[in-house]
Amino acid sequence: MVNLKSERHHWWPECVSEHWADSEGGVNWLLPDGEVRRSTPNNFGVIGNGHHIKMSDNPAIDSPWDNSFEAEFHTADSNFPNIIDWLNGLDRCDPPFDRPIASRIRPQSVTDDQFNLLIECLVSLAARSPMYREKGVALAEHYRGPLPERERNRLIGANIRLSQRNAVRGIGGRGKLMVIFSPEREFIFGDGFFHNLTVQGEHWHHPKLLAPLTPWLSVLFASPMSYMTLPKLTTMVACADETDALNYAVQVYSRNALFYRSERPQIDASFVCGKHMIFADHRNSVDELIHHIPGIPPRDTSLDFLDNFLKEHTRSTELR
Repeated sequence: MVNLKSERHHWWPECVSEHWADSEGGVNWLLPDGEVRRSTPNNFGVIGNGHHIKMSDNPAIDSPWDNSFEAEFHTADSNFPNIIDWLNGLDRCDPPFDRPIASRIRPQSVTDDQFNLLIECLVSLAARSPMYREKGVALAEHYRGPLPERERNRLIGANIRLSQRNAVRGIGGRGKLMVIFSPEREFIFGDGFFHNLTVQGEHWHHPKLLAPLTPWLSVLFASPMSYMTLPKLTTMVACADETDALNYAVQVYSRNALFYRSERPQIDASFVCGKHMIFADHRNSVDELIHHIPGIPPRDTSLDFLDNFLKEHTRSTELR
């Protein structure tokens, strides 16, 4: 008989959230209604038994099929501190930061081990986030409606428990990484952020992900259909407007939580709605930045006219 003890599982790991503490040791949680809750970082980003799968509907009864996938994130969590230290030490451009993006990008050397560990860490943030958990139960709730809590958690766990290893294995060391520094404005983090990780991670086609790691450091990963292999890693320093645009993406993808260090973001309507949203097309700040990564070709705009036509047609139909 498996006896899983109740645990606090962090989807925002403490080794990352600790970097968001201000001079008083606290971090701020902004809710869609404008309320701000303040506490130490380790008290935020927690789901009780979030990585346990309990098969019994009775909380007092254990099942021999109970299991946990918390260990899936051990490699990421044990390496996050060194990874963040390494990223913070990378070469970057000097001011001014309002000049063209291409002049603010620097190629960096990276070993295969460093590249793969960084991918492991980035994917772990996506694979255990509340946004991704919602994906794990979305299809069932679409057909069945709201589910009892224990059954809902069981379905989520069963559907996402292998996502971390499958996604990392599928990437297989491919793709491009850009480390983005923001000296003029703080990044924010949320219970959702820009990525297209699929449920279970087995068929993650053309993966892309933007993860804020500290208030001054985010990492962008993309593996498009075609690209030049080198350089695998670059750095870029963002100006204030660019950081604001990337923070907007966090608001779009978040639902109930935005975390910030000291610069409270202005709440956007996309966050007020209380849903995990996604960008409707590729014409957004993150996808545009992906095509600035050296070795990734410019976005193909040849079919934009068709996309515009379809959107206009849909809007006109809805108006009638």
